[in-house]
Amino acid sequence: MQSIFIISLDFELFWGMQDCSTLEEYQDHVMGGRKAIPKLLDLFHDHNIHATWATVGFQFAHSFEEVKRYFPPDNLRPSYTNMKLSTYNCFSYIGKDEHTAPCFYAPSLIDKIAHCDGQEIGSHTFSHYYCREAGQTTEQFKADMQAAQRIAEANGYSITSVVLPRNQCTEEHIGVLRELGFTAYRDEENDWIHEKVSFRPLMRVLRLIDVYFPLTGLGGYVPKVENGIVNLIGSRMYKPYFRPLAFLEKTKINRIKRQMLHAAKRGLTFHLWWHPHNIGVRTDYHLKQLEEILCYYDELKEKYGMRSLNMREAAEESLNR
Repeated sequence: MQSIFIISLDFELFWGMQDCSTLEEYQDHVMGGRKAIPKLLDLFHDHNIHATWATVGFQFAHSFEEVKRYFPPDNLRPSYTNMKLSTYNCFSYIGKDEHTAPCFYAPSLIDKIAHCDGQEIGSHTFSHYYCREAGQTTEQFKADMQAAQRIAEANGYSITSVVLPRNQCTEEHIGVLRELGFTAYRDEENDWIHEKVSFRPLMRVLRLIDVYFPLTGLGGYVPKVENGIVNLIGSRMYKPYFRPLAFLEKTKINRIKRQMLHAAKRGLTFHLWWHPHNIGVRTDYHLKQLEEILCYYDELKEKYGMRSLNMREAAEESLNR
């Protein structure tokens, strides 16, 4: 079996940061991420990269009047115990459209992405929904994903791939995705850190070390078909420049390359992911690193037949097989 190189991007603007940062603190990253997207698309075109852009449903709207038409009823919106997590809070202070609130709406960017060869518009839920946070219910999740489908379809997009925020999922939530007709989702890394470490501060430290050194191995896999939906596990997040560990930047890229080589030699799948806002600052620096990774993909394609597929394409291949 030929190896597969998947790239997915969590396209969320500020929706994924509103519970942990202020807009003033993070605006430069989000706006820089918007400016980086056309450059990423050019880079993907140059290397014939197919990618999935998992997009928050709110971002499809051209105006607040449009997006609120798709809001679930109040009782079917996420009832998190910590209501600071609810993105519905943001609508009280943001602008009304992409022109006045470019950190929240993105129909022009979605259209630009969709018109580039090999690029898939996927879902990052309607409201940047957290599946494992206390207080929410699977009924609310279903309403959220139905709203994501409706707003996407109204704007001309058929979404079949899902990336759940923070890769949070359970069997019940996966069952909802299957029921609604989704064919692929990205699960969190399948490694001992996630499975055995429950103390979150320790988990974060170990995951940071794993960015540079192979604590969890090489991360290649054969996609799993789970009763009609394909689990396309994330192998590695591309971590942006981190000043305290800047001396390990080359080690970080070499770690990714070793994982890609492992997958290419063994006919496995390697799934790389990040957020556009991760490269919203030091953009040229990050694009240069990503270009190095994609040039290495070109080498693996030539030597081992590695292929670039987006999540929809990889799922279709797994289901057909």
